[in-house]
Parts: sequence; C-alpha cells; structure tokens
Amino acid sequence: MNCLFGAHGFATTLTGDARQGLLDRMGDKASKRLVPPAAGPSVAASHADGVALGLCGYPSGGEARPPHVEQSQQLLLAFAGRLDHRDALDRMLGLTETSPTVKPGSAGSRASDAAVVIAAYRRFGIRCVDLLSGDWSFALWDQSNRRLTLARDATGISSLFWWAGGGLLLFSSSLPVLLSAGPVPVRPDPRWIAGLLTVFIDSAYPGSTALQEVHALPPGHLLIAENGRVDLKRWWHPETLKTFYGVDLPELQERFVTTYQAAVRATLQPDSCNVAATLSGGLDSGSVVALAAPALAQRGQRLTAYVHRPRFEVSSDHPARSPDEWDLAQATARHVGNVDAVACTSDHLSPIAGIGEWLDLAVVPSHGAPNWFWILDITRTAVAAGAEVLLVGQAGNSAVSYQGTGDLWPRAVRMQWSTVLEELRADEAGPFRAFQARLAKPALRPAWHGLKRVFAGRPTAPPWHRYSLIHPALAEEFDLPGAMRADAHDPTFETMSPAKRAQFRLTVLGGVENGASAWTELGRAHGLDVRDPTRDRRLVEFCWQLPDEMFWAQGRQRGLVRQVLRNALPAVVLASARRGLQSADLRQRLSAARPEFLAEVERVCRHPVVRQWIDVERLSRSAQLIVDPAAVTSANDSYWPQHVLRTLAAAEFVARHT
Repeated sequence: MNCLFGAHGFATTLTGDARQGLLDRMGDKASKRLVPPAAGPSVAASHADGVALGLCGYPSGGEARPPHVEQSQQLLLAFAGRLDHRDALDRMLGLTETSPTVKPGSAGSRASDAAVVIAAYRRFGIRCVDLLSGDWSFALWDQSNRRLTLARDATGISSLFWWAGGGLLLFSSSLPVLLSAGPVPVRPDPRWIAGLLTVFIDSAYPGSTALQEVHALPPGHLLIAENGRVDLKRWWHPETLKTFYGVDLPELQERFVTTYQAAVRATLQPDSCNVAATLSGGLDSGSVVALAAPALAQRGQRLTAYVHRPRFEVSSDHPARSPDEWDLAQATARHVGNVDAVACTSDHLSPIAGIGEWLDLAVVPSHGAPNWFWILDITRTAVAAGAEVLLVGQAGNSAVSYQGTGDLWPRAVRMQWSTVLEELRADEAGPFRAFQARLAKPALRPAWHGLKRVFAGRPTAPPWHRYSLIHPALAEEFDLPGAMRADAHDPTFETMSPAKRAQFRLTVLGGVENGASAWTELGRAHGLDVRDPTRDRRLVEFCWQLPDEMFWAQGRQRGLVRQVLRNALPAVVLASARRGLQSADLRQRLSAARPEFLAEVERVCRHPVVRQWIDVERLSRSAQLIVDPAAVTSANDSYWPQHVLRTLAAAEFVARHT
C-alpha cells in the first residue's frame, strides 16, 4: 500500500525550498501513517521546474525495489496501487521481458506498473487511462507542456484528494497527508454535513468532501493543471456501453463466471501474499470467498474469513433482515472448503470509542459510522494474524448481485416476445403476477406516483424527519427540498428513476463514500491492502452491459449470482431472502456503554456550531430512548441507533474542527 503526494505551482512560482518543505512535511506524515514492517517504509521524491512528486510505501506486487518516482526523459510519475489484467496491455505496448524499458525485479523481468503507465502515456497521451484496470491513482508531470495530470481508476477503492489556493495545487492519496502540508485549511462543509445527515449525495457537487476547500477526485476522472487553470474531466462512462441484447443467456452466464473468476484471481497477486477476507451470510462476500478459496488452495494456502457477530442477543423477527449471519457464513465456509471462519464480536471496542478512533484515522465522517467499531476490529484482528491482503465485496450490490428492476419493456419494444414470454413463465411468482410486476407496473408506475404527489396533502414534517436529525435551519439554508428535486432524489426512497438508478450504481461502484475513501485509509494505516474484486473494471463493465432481466434469473431478484454460482454456494445461502442487518445489536451496545454514550452526546450538544447544524434536542431525546430498553415501540425503532450514531460522528467531527 503506497501513498502518493505532491505540489504544483500552476499559477505561482514554486521555489526549490518551498517544494522541498512541502514534500518533507507530507513525506514525514505519510511514513508515520503507514504501519511499518521491520525495515519501515521508504520515501521517494523528485523535483522538476514547478512541481514536486513524492511516494511513500513498501515494495509490493512482487517488485523487489521500494516505491520510487518514475522518471523518463521529460516525464515524472508517482504511481500508487496496482494494475490488473496487464498481459494484453503489455503486448500492445511491446513490453516484453527482453524490452530495454523493463526493470529487473522479483516478479520475473516484467515492467513495473509505473513503467507501463509511462509507456502507455507516450503512445496514447492522457487517453491511456482508458486502457488501465486495477486499483490505482497517479500524478504525472509532463515537462514538455508543463502539464500536471492527476488520475484515479474507474471503480476501485483508491483515492486522491486535492486542494488549490493562491496558485498552488497540493494533492495526496491520503487526506491526513494532504492536511499535513500546512496551507490546507480544515473547515467543515455545512452543505456536505447536510447531505450526510439526510443520506443525500448531490451530483451537482462532484468530489466534495466534509472539508470546504478539499476535494476528492471522483472515480473515473482526471484533473489537469495547465496554463494557470485546473480542469476536471470524466473519462469513464459505463452507462454508455451497449447492452448484450443479442447474446444467448447461457453464453452470458458463462462469460460472467469467467470474468468474475479473473477478477478474484487478480486480487490474489502476488502468490506470496497472505490473504484474508470479510464474510457475511449474503451473496457478495460469499461469492468472493467461494471463488478465492479454491484458488488459494491450489497454492497451498487457506483463507481466513472474518465474520461480524452481535455481542448481545437480538430478536430476529424482522421479515427482511438477518441480525446474526454467523450460521449462514459458516454454511458458506463449510460448503466452499479451505475456509476458516472467525467470529468477531468486538467486545473490547465500544461504538463510541470506534467513532473517536476512526476520526483520528480518517479525519472525516461517513455514512458507515455505525459499523466503524467492528470494521476496525476485523482489520486489526486480520493484521495480528498476519494478513497482508483483505478481500471485501463492498460494490457487489451494483455489479455482481445487482437486483435490477425486472422491467421487460426493453425486450418488448424490440419485439423480442419469445424472451418476454420465457421470462414470464420462469418467474417464481407465476406468469400472471410476473406480468403485473414486470410489464404492467413499470408502464403505470410514473403515472401512479404522479397522482400520489398530486393528491397527497401538505406534509407536516420534511420527508427525512423520520431518519435524520438535521437542524431545520441548515436544511433551509441550502434548500434541501429544491436540491433533491433538481437531482431527482426521492427522500422517501420509494421511487428511483432509471437515470437515478444509474447514478446510484456509479456512486457505489466508485468506492468514494460521499467524498471520502475510508477503506483505503483504513488499510494504509494498518499495513493492509484492502481489495474488492466486485469493483474490477472488466467485471463491472460486463455487468453494465447485461440486460436487466439477467439479474432476475429464474424470476428472482439478484438471480444472476444465485443461478451461476448455484454449485459454489450452499443452498441455504442461495435461498435466503433476508439481507444482513449490520451492527444489529447497536442499541444493546450503546446501553452497555450508557455513561460514555450519554456523556458524549451531552458534550457535543453543547458545541455552538453543532447546535446550528444538528437538532440537538432531538439528538438528546433519541439517545435517551436508545438506552431505555422499554423505548422500542415499533419495528422502525430498531434503525434509530444507526441514525443517531451517524449524527454523533458528524457532530464529533464538527466539534473537533470548528
């Protein structure tokens, strides 16, 4: 796991002393962020007229030498991460083992990933990014035209943050490293906090973060600094890919399995790395484990899979949620074989302590605040057991296990009636109900929701009131209802237009959670390379090209992965209609830490800025209700601890930095 950083005077003079000072501060911070093996991380830096690039990390991907800033004539490149599926690209670029551009290393005599990027840039210019797959980010300085390009991969969990001010551009793949440079202000962004509290990611502000003047480079984007300007350009457009309407179903299923297997194998490199995984009772992490474990067995390694379990007994009467996935996870481990399932109940780390430790680590909050404590626990447990790579399946819901809409009208308008009839007959609900759900409702749904809006009375409270503790004044300041309408966002989460569904898939696949890539920072700080095969670019693009009904195989939502992996996963997991309820015992954990929890709520509620942005009276009442066992009055109440903890994390962040 490497960390890149640097500075560029795009509209000002950046002297040698200034360059060196910025690099020294960021390099020192980066080396302290990385948990060192015995030898410690190495820091490399290189200067050119107007730019300084740095890289900190350890040898990775089979390379013998430590990370370095690649130099080739008038080009400087700081590259972090890894490239996957390189064979075809190497052949295209002529990077054979006897090529003079190849540098010797322990991974045979193959060119380094950085050398591949340099070669691709020389041949194709900045369009070369469209040839790269993997989890990567880079900063490239071209002295010939005095242009700096920052680039981030299409779908991975890499990250790249930047700040521009006074003609100076600072950047880093780590937010804490960027903030260490000195000039970067740390001011919470009220608009971003409003979005966090109302579960709203406004597409009008791409790359915004919890800090007002700090930006995250969105997935599949470039930042180009040239001629005194900074421009942001999107280069990845999966929603424009042509759908496979003319390909037979068995062929598509076979190609899906082959592509998914290749994606998992890519995350297992090099052969010497010690691999662990997260595992739940669902299809995403389960399918990753089912494909990874046999591949590891071939090289004589077992896969350790870590499962989050509730510490306290939790009722399982929720019809669509499973509070304890241990039994299903064990079933997957036994069925797959070569898997050691390890339960993590996180007894020693309270959710409140998890908030503090996470903000120390990542600086900014995120939607996943209720899960921070057990994610930290699993990460540290895996590292203590010697893991170097941790496999996750965070993007599965938007790729391999995407549920689709079931809408058969795209087939109908193409007059492909045989396919439509076959789908209706195969649907497990029966042909009549399938016709209602997959043809009649999609046709009538827009009109129905329009009528509901017309005849609905004036709401007595904003639609987010049941799940958000935002202060009404903050919502009014940024006209949240208007912003949501302009973005086609439904705050009731009852409808989602096709365009909004595509946007949501892109947001999830990008790996940047409302502006902050937490998994990358988590891994970097613990010496662990977190990899997600469900974000493999080839796999994701293949899934984008599948007809929607493919995801309803045999008439079931998320049916594709159930159908093609029916022999790889146990029947009990394939048949389960419940989704896991993460942090299911959060109410009980907060009750057990009652004094700590209530004291923290009281402390942040006294902060003047917190009182302006968060409805502290409702926050205090909700906290009291959570720790009162008699307070649960309905099924929906079980979700309130998650909303309260997310709000508490946002309040703690605001209190720290205002």
